[in-house]
Amino acid sequence: MNALARYWDATRIALAQDKARKRSWLGCDEVTFLPAALEVIERPVSPTGRITTWLLLFGLLLTLAWLTFGRLDVVASAPGKLIPAQNVKLIQPPEAGVVREILVRDGQHVKAGQPLVELDPTASKANSEQARKALESAELDAARARAVLSALNGKGFHFTAPVGTALDIAALQEQLAEAQLADIRASAAGHSAELNAATASRSEAQVEATKLTETLPLLDEQLDANEKLLSRGFVPKLKVIEMRRQRMAASRDRDAALERAKQAAAQMARARTAVMASREQARVQIMGDLAKAENEARMRHDDLAKALNAVAHQRLVSPVSGTVTQLAVHTIGGVVEATKPIMVIVPDGGPLVADVMVLNKDIGFVRPGQAVALKLDAFPFTQYGTVHGRIESISSDAVENDKLGLVYSARVHLDDRALSIDGRLTQLAPGMSGVADIRIGRRTIASYIVSPLSKVGKESGREK
Repeated sequence: MNALARYWDATRIALAQDKARKRSWLGCDEVTFLPAALEVIERPVSPTGRITTWLLLFGLLLTLAWLTFGRLDVVASAPGKLIPAQNVKLIQPPEAGVVREILVRDGQHVKAGQPLVELDPTASKANSEQARKALESAELDAARARAVLSALNGKGFHFTAPVGTALDIAALQEQLAEAQLADIRASAAGHSAELNAATASRSEAQVEATKLTETLPLLDEQLDANEKLLSRGFVPKLKVIEMRRQRMAASRDRDAALERAKQAAAQMARARTAVMASREQARVQIMGDLAKAENEARMRHDDLAKALNAVAHQRLVSPVSGTVTQLAVHTIGGVVEATKPIMVIVPDGGPLVADVMVLNKDIGFVRPGQAVALKLDAFPFTQYGTVHGRIESISSDAVENDKLGLVYSARVHLDDRALSIDGRLTQLAPGMSGVADIRIGRRTIASYIVSPLSKVGKESGREK
């Protein structure tokens, strides 16, 4: 115990002396002029350096952790504009025409079916009247052909004019059909006359040949009897010679009559064939005329329908209730081109969608349902925020854009129809342009920083 007490007393006295020495030691300036070893003892090294080193090391570790575990959104930017979900309605004339009356003004609200512009119907009415006359002519041609064909088929001549044909025109067309039928029958009658003449000639030749055939046996008997009498000297030889001549003449006349009958039979066959061919040729021609007339009537019917449709569309009406925009006609008597829009109707109400153009390089990563942040040009997003939505649909093929090249059209369904601007809600309007940031994925900050270097590394060393 005494030893411990002595050690404790010695330690306490040493600490007290050291404290007293520090209080009474040289000032700061005096320490500066001490030897280096004493200066280090009297003024230890400041801990600031160690603290700074540890802080830098800790910051480096935090940075590495942030680069490794921190993640960024990967977005594809697609420019576009707001449009009604039902699409705007283009008003365009089906055919070129002259403006007769302008019934609306730009910005005016119209109802469905309300007249917008009236065109001069003079040319359209003339075209429809011409088409109607052409149709009537084709139908009359078909009616004539049916009547003649019915008579040729043995069903009687029945002419039925198209409904609405004037009586005098119907009577004239019936007379033309009768004249055509008479001409066909006259042609067939000529061949029938040839057939009758050949028939008569054959009958006459057959009668003559039959008579001579019956006469020849009698002549043979007379000749035989006279030859016997000549051998006995009862008749002169000249008489026998004369009888032989008569017998030969009768035989020749019979053969000639048979030949004439044969020739007449051949002529009859030719005449009969000609009669049948004439009738069949007439039927074929009339059937061809009928088919041609019916085909012409169908074509003219379509032309008339088009002409009447053009007349009906000389007054352009609004297909939906909405607001007139982009009115392109302002002059009475001005000419409008076929299918060229002369105004646009923006439908009332209904939701808005963003019609955006996805670049070709991004289309492989864009899918329906992906989140979208729409930044409107009218309202800076840094001050007023963005409009959120989702990809609704994507076109199946690319279209050419003058500035962006080949792009795909995509529809973005918007979650809101208004933005809070300076404390009050402002409704979004069709036509507002903006850029849609489509969230296509996430990646680490380190990969974002390293990707340019990786790209350069993969592409370097291969230049020509």
